[in-house]
Amino acid sequence: EYLPKVAECHKQEIMELIKQSGCLSVAMDDLTDAQDQYVLHILFVLKGLNGEDASDSELKAVLADTMYLQAVNYNTISQAIVKCLNTFGVDFDGMSAFISDNASYISKAYNQVLQGLLPNSVHLTCNAHIVALASDIWRTNFPEVDKVQLNLITRYGKQLVDLIKWFESCEICVHQAYNKVVDLINTYDALKGEQHSGEAGIQNQCIKTFTEVADKLTSYYDPYSSERTSHFTQSAHQFLKAVRVFDPLQVCTLNLDTLQLDSIPGFNRSCKTELECDRFHAKECSSELSLTAFWRSAEPCFPNIANLAKRYLPVVPYSVDAERSVSAYGQVFIAQRQSMKEEQVNQLTMLNFNSKI
Repeated sequence: EYLPKVAECHKQEIMELIKQSGCLSVAMDDLTDAQDQYVLHILFVLKGLNGEDASDSELKAVLADTMYLQAVNYNTISQAIVKCLNTFGVDFDGMSAFISDNASYISKAYNQVLQGLLPNSVHLTCNAHIVALASDIWRTNFPEVDKVQLNLITRYGKQLVDLIKWFESCEICVHQAYNKVVDLINTYDALKGEQHSGEAGIQNQCIKTFTEVADKLTSYYDPYSSERTSHFTQSAHQFLKAVRVFDPLQVCTLNLDTLQLDSIPGFNRSCKTELECDRFHAKECSSELSLTAFWRSAEPCFPNIANLAKRYLPVVPYSVDAERSVSAYGQVFIAQRQSMKEEQVNQLTMLNFNSKI
């Protein structure tokens, strides 16, 4: 009797945090467990759980539910997401983002079902996952590593690892995500023209790797300019470009005519007018102002765009926390507990993962 009561109290706490946060994204991941059951993990990513002044850019993920599915397809995924949102009383219009991996059935669930129900949301593919896929090219092109090759991989592969770690941080960074990837693409493009080894074979492997990594990332983040056709892209690549207008340090340098500002849900003609004026306001403000402080000062003059900034700047560009919840599930659903009821496993997993927040 004790576990259900504790779990119910914790769910009430999560519902209260949702009301306090005002910004909500949903991240998800699925797996097949030791008993070949399909398990879906749904997390809410919230801003300001410790109070507005505690950490201006802090984001926290809470595990909302662990669901067992009879099958994994766009229909069961979308139904599970909707059921979870209803359970916690989430306002569908208040949803900012849906974050997942790049599985085709998840994209279909969002495009055919969830997008209509969550009109103010964007669908992001986990950026850390995309960069990890690009980093696998090093492993493919250097299957047998000697000391010279290891030094090269350590030196240049580290840039990919550092970008993955940056994406996995728990700070507001969506307005910098596109620039980080483009910087890496440009770095790898430049490295193609440099000498990295006296051995022709290794030199050619390096150039091949730099080319393939840059092309792969370009196909994800700028698919229309890429010569490489890819079945998968970053579904929110236009949003990641456009959301940079909410950064006062970038808005003055961006060419607004090249951005698809309507990729930001709710961005209308009034917002465009305010944005033009906001560029002058940003120039006059101190560069040391935090994003929250800047938009707090700008809100009286630019209410429409300030509301959008408060909604979309806390969007997380990764689903790493959902993958971590899968690990938490593995810690709970061990061999000695495989006779437990699904509801008990669900409750223990939720309490185990959220206790670390």
